[in-house]
Amino acid sequence: MKSFRVMFICTGNICRSPLAHAVFEHLVKLEGLENNIEIESSGTGAWHVGEQADTRMRRTASEHGVRLNHRSRQLQRRDLSDYDLLLTMDLHNYRDTLALCRSEEERDKVAMFRDYDPVGGGDVPDPWFGGMDGFEVVWHIVSRTSTSLLGAMRKKLSA
Repeated sequence: MKSFRVMFICTGNICRSPLAHAVFEHLVKLEGLENNIEIESSGTGAWHVGEQADTRMRRTASEHGVRLNHRSRQLQRRDLSDYDLLLTMDLHNYRDTLALCRSEEERDKVAMFRDYDPVGGGDVPDPWFGGMDGFEVVWHIVSRTSTSLLGAMRKKLSA
């Protein structure tokens, strides 16, 4: 199997994308594919660079048996060439990421995370300003979408 690099992208890299990073990493390890798939996450903005993920998101992940240990980083121009798939959490992140692209090849690597959601596409809602129930909603979206993404990735790796 060949190696594949995937990056999850949200706005500040403290809620949605680090959760997707942690959940997907957890699933990849359960499948024994950690040597084949490299996972990272970033934010389109620099507001939280170096900070840990939001405590509410870390708590939500922990309650579901997933360890979320990530420090925020900002999406860099070089990430577009370094990664094979860049998955954005909402349309705003999608547009910001596409704006960094310099070629059709780079644009083809960018997609919406929920394009892999078996329930339907669209934005992963940002739970930052809401209560704990919003973090739980995001957990369920990210969990099912990550499972579906891994299935699609397995097919690409074995091709």
